[in-house]
Amino acid sequence: MNFQLIRSKLFSHRFFKFSAVGFSGLIVNMSLLWFFTELIGLYYLFASLLSIELSVINNFIWNDLWTWGDRPKSGGWGYFKRLLKYNLSASVAAVIGNLLVLVVLKEQFGWNYLLANLVGIGVAVVINYVVNDRWTFRDKQEEIEAVNF
Repeated sequence: MNFQLIRSKLFSHRFFKFSAVGFSGLIVNMSLLWFFTELIGLYYLFASLLSIELSVINNFIWNDLWTWGDRPKSGGWGYFKRLLKYNLSASVAAVIGNLLVLVVLKEQFGWNYLLANLVGIGVAVVINYVVNDRWTFRDKQEEIEAVNF
């Protein structure tokens, strides 16, 4: 694994765009988690799963348009394929980072579910960015240049 490449990607303009989009997703996630748990009365883990999925869709739309908007993309099936890849990568990052941290901090350490969720989102951000940059929105030209190097 090329850690220098990963480090340069994490401090790039694109990562800051990704983070801005992620902040909008954070607002969506936290608001819906509170709404589903407190006002609707859903169990916090089920409410978290719903909130995560809705924030993932929000983030995909904005990342596709803005964060990776400079990379050539196809519409139709290509858009749906990117949505599936993004959802898969975000789901893995959410389960590993967000949901696991939420459960451990809430159940093992007695943290408030909203604060535990916030910490879990932070853990998932880096995983999600790297996977999406290298897989979902992969730059075909960078791949060709790396192979020809």
